[in-house]
Amino acid sequence: MRNMEKSMHQANSKKETTPPTQVRLVVEVDGNPVGFVSLDLDRIWPLINHRKGDAVPVEWMDPSKYDSVMRASVLKRMISRIEGRLYQTLGDEMVKAELDVESFTLKAESAAQAFGHSKADIEKLVGDSGRSPAEFYNFLWEFLLHDREISDLKKEWKAKDTPLR
Repeated sequence: MRNMEKSMHQANSKKETTPPTQVRLVVEVDGNPVGFVSLDLDRIWPLINHRKGDAVPVEWMDPSKYDSVMRASVLKRMISRIEGRLYQTLGDEMVKAELDVESFTLKAESAAQAFGHSKADIEKLVGDSGRSPAEFYNFLWEFLLHDREISDLKKEWKAKDTPLR
């Protein structure tokens, strides 16, 4: 048993473990993975560790083990803080995005009330205005995609760019 422990210890000490160079954080929402954040530790570590060639604080420590353990500890804490902030930010932004969906839907419903619900309604509107369907859809998408408030959408359409005849 003792020989086995000794040989296992020797095998473990011979096997140099290299720290990972990439950390991939899985981003989950309600338990479902929605994406990943990857960090290249070889690139970020020099930005964090400015001591570069400084001596180890005590001479009895193995410098390579000290650097390896310090790097692992510091990066683990940093990643933990990033995860916390990432989830907080993601939660906040998802709430805002849900509000954006609601706003976009309300604007589309407003356009339907102003211009009609069917293709025939739009064809009549476009025909009566002397403009092309492309001009109408351009106007509609501008309205939907921009934050500008328009109180009377139909009036705005009529006033928009007098068509060339």
